[in-house]
Amino acid sequence: MGRDKDSIGPAEARRLLEERAREAGFDLVGVTRAEPLGEGGERLRAWQEAGMAADMGFMHRPVELLANPKKLQKSARSVVSLGVSYYPGEHPENLGGGGRVARYAWGRDYHEVIKARLFRLREELEEDLGTRIKARGFTDAVPLLERSAAQRAGLGFFGRNSCLIDGDIGSYFFIADLVVDLALEPDEPGTGTCGRCTRCMDRCPTGAIKAPGVVDARLCISYLTIENSGEIPRELRPKVGDWAFGCDVCQEVCPYNKAKATESRWPEFSGESGAGPYLEMEEVLGIRTDEEFGERFAGTPLTRPGRAGLLRNCCVAAGNLRSKEAVPALEGCLREDTSALVRGHAAWALGEIGGSEEALRGAAEREADGWCLGEIRQALADASAGAAPGAAPGAAPDASLG
Repeated sequence: MGRDKDSIGPAEARRLLEERAREAGFDLVGVTRAEPLGEGGERLRAWQEAGMAADMGFMHRPVELLANPKKLQKSARSVVSLGVSYYPGEHPENLGGGGRVARYAWGRDYHEVIKARLFRLREELEEDLGTRIKARGFTDAVPLLERSAAQRAGLGFFGRNSCLIDGDIGSYFFIADLVVDLALEPDEPGTGTCGRCTRCMDRCPTGAIKAPGVVDARLCISYLTIENSGEIPRELRPKVGDWAFGCDVCQEVCPYNKAKATESRWPEFSGESGAGPYLEMEEVLGIRTDEEFGERFAGTPLTRPGRAGLLRNCCVAAGNLRSKEAVPALEGCLREDTSALVRGHAAWALGEIGGSEEALRGAAEREADGWCLGEIRQALADASAGAAPGAAPGAAPDASLG
């Protein structure tokens, strides 16, 4: 492999890249030059300054780092953006009272699944071109505005829900990147429009989409159930509905997805390969150790919020579903769980469901954590009042299910 990179024509290299990427199973292929992402950087700066990044440390990094591919690799000349559909199909009806899982997380952990094919793609491209390629390969794992790079590489346009939308396959796709020291013929930026459609903004359960393309993470159910390590604010819990991990509402209502979404060709992203569309909440609520949690969800995205975070989510979903079947497991959490986060959300759920005053009074006598004790006392107060506890005016328990 002694060929000089400068002797390789950018158009020929781009053609070979396309062939190999399609053979590897990628649905979308695009290239942009490794130059600063000016427009994306300005959007990020405004979003950060508005406080909408919540406590996601990785999104508080300097704009100059996140918007410049050369900060990742000094020798970078091109950014290859690849898209792979993860769409596993429609959610079946929630007849079993389970905790709903966002579609991207039904199967195996996309980080590992995609990374393996990404590096095989680089190796095959090296063989075809007869030269070594210095590359950084990743998906959702390094400081780079991947959606902005992908838009500039032609993979789609930004929808009002801030998702990247491709006119042929919609928005249910992962983005993967190869930052390479190779000159490749760039693509034209992605174009498209939502027209007058505002369905995603209108249907977001928490009103998180504040303006076209601007999502306030502090209100987003995906943030609240995945990246958020603390409590889910009481006023937002009823709006979470039965979502136990992530949320798909803004994509479900999108006309592009209704018309264009087709099932992924990658078996790793099917419901049979991982946790599937629903969690059995009583089972999850019985997990008491990190080791047991790791064994149960190893190799899936559901490890992201940690044991306490996922149990917290299941408590909220069970409370919103008024699940009588979950009461024994919730009372077990209240009595036995080592995490105050779990105990507090279990108390809230029991208050929503009703009939557990004795368990709540016993927990109040034992509880040493101040925040958790407050949750228990509030649940008891709500039960005594006999009202529909915690419900926002006009909010139905399944307000997010549309």
